[in-house]
Amino acid sequence: MRKIAAIDFDLEDEEDSEEKADLAPIQEYLALMKALETYYQHAHWISKGEPFYGDHLLFSRLYESVGDQIDVLGEKMVGLFGDASVSAKIIVGLMSEILEETADMSDDTLGLELTTEALKLENLFLDKTKTIYKDMKENGSLSLGWDDMLMSLANEHESNAYLLGQRAKKA
Repeated sequence: MRKIAAIDFDLEDEEDSEEKADLAPIQEYLALMKALETYYQHAHWISKGEPFYGDHLLFSRLYESVGDQIDVLGEKMVGLFGDASVSAKIIVGLMSEILEETADMSDDTLGLELTTEALKLENLFLDKTKTIYKDMKENGSLSLGWDDMLMSLANEHESNAYLLGQRAKKA
């Protein structure tokens, strides 16, 4: 153990806590964010019909913002849990499982259907955010930075859910 500026650094305990951490929930969270980004980008590409331009812009706005959020989350995960927490094989596998539960996109898929499916994913993300926050708080691993990030993500995704909800309303 080293002491630097009256702060104890017990490096062995840090390594032990990384090994004991249950990474599955936070990896699922990252995979869900990546699934959202992928879904939004594909919805952006296939938007069509009378509200095409509005849908095209909405999905563009959503996938671009989620991309930035993914980077912040991934870096925080590496910082707290180590490199293995962002394993591409694990994250992409989980992402695939999430997207498997969404409706197929086809030539007949319209903006309303894309929006309704996207809203389901957003609500799933908001529920997962609450769960991650609660679990980290209960087990004492919620740092101020993680608290701030999760609160910020909840705020941004509540806005996403609002936009999608407004688009999904039938006129």
